[in-house]
Amino acid sequence: MLSHSSTCLILLVAAGVCLALPAGDDAQAETLKLESENNGVDKYSFAYETSNGISRTEEGVVKPGATEDEGSLSVTGTTSWSAPDGKKYEISFTADETGYHPKFRLVA
Repeated sequence: MLSHSSTCLILLVAAGVCLALPAGDDAQAETLKLESENNGVDKYSFAYETSNGISRTEEGVVKPGATEDEGSLSVTGTTSWSAPDGKKYEISFTADETGYHPKFRLVA
């Protein structure tokens, strides 16, 4: 059975993939920035920006517990994009042993 942290991570990855799927003219967008770091043990981070105004950053860190089975993953991130109406939106979030906590806002 998946732990709560694993379930949150799976949901975050699924949401990121859905936001990243190109539609129409967005399929021609180019990657302007791509950074990725993963030590393979207890932390990772990535960031990207595309020519159509989409950007995303995410950082995950494993918080150790009393035993190996008691550790948890803490993730923070932000995704922003421009909607067809020209407005820019942003979702920032934290996800940890207490759950997924998104904040949605209109940027401009």
